[in-house]
Amino acid sequence: MSISKFNIHAGFTAYKCVTVNELEPLLEKSYKTEGGIFALCSRGSLKAIINHTEYRIRANELIALPPESFIQLLAASDDLEIHTVMFSQQLIQNAGMGKNMMDKFYVIGKHYVFPLSKVASTLYTEMFTFLSHLYKEVGEKLSEAVSQSFLSLMLQGVSELCPEQAKLIETPGSRHFQQYRIFIRMVHEEYVREHQVAYYAKKMNIQTSALCRLVKKESGHTVMEIINKTLIMDAKTQLRTENTSVKDIALSLGFNNAAFFNKFFKKHTGVTPQMFRNSMR
Repeated sequence: MSISKFNIHAGFTAYKCVTVNELEPLLEKSYKTEGGIFALCSRGSLKAIINHTEYRIRANELIALPPESFIQLLAASDDLEIHTVMFSQQLIQNAGMGKNMMDKFYVIGKHYVFPLSKVASTLYTEMFTFLSHLYKEVGEKLSEAVSQSFLSLMLQGVSELCPEQAKLIETPGSRHFQQYRIFIRMVHEEYVREHQVAYYAKKMNIQTSALCRLVKKESGHTVMEIINKTLIMDAKTQLRTENTSVKDIALSLGFNNAAFFNKFFKKHTGVTPQMFRNSMR
């Protein structure tokens, strides 16, 4: 499976002005985030797929990725500069993640990218700069309680940028969204073996039609679209970064033969796997 874990080992880390050269080793690969990531694009642009939707992230836009998000960085401009703050899965779990915090993760987990006004962008830049200096000076010696307070601050700030913020009091964390997250996690664990909607519905102990409605409501995509997008994302990663034959890639993704995989890939991309590979060279 070509989707790797993006582990965040320290409870709290922060970096100022990450450039395209520093980001390059991560490009064209697929990752599952093991923690929460907040990033501010201060210059240039970045193209990425976040949970099956493609985004073009530009200057003065904030990125917020809850734990267990799936991301593929496609391309970055030469002048890219990004500030990042990351919190480990362990720190988030240790925070207890009270209901209010979970509601905020629920809200930001439906948007991921937030445009900022010039004033807000300046304030976020100052905050990211402060956190990066703090991390540089203190590093992993920073107490867990202080790190958790920064997490709470970031969640509060980002949630207030969301259209749903005004509705939080009336409609806090959605059970359906939690089920959707379970479905997404399950797909990324089993897509190389299971391509059928009925399998995931049965494993989640709900009707196929109910799963289809739930996923469509929460993501805007159908269940099959998400399964197929995951397969295509993995296939493109292997075609870009590995010398494995198309036949072996097909088998690794659960297809019985290369011919069917070729037809599937062309249907969803407009080109054959070999044509796509050649275009990347």
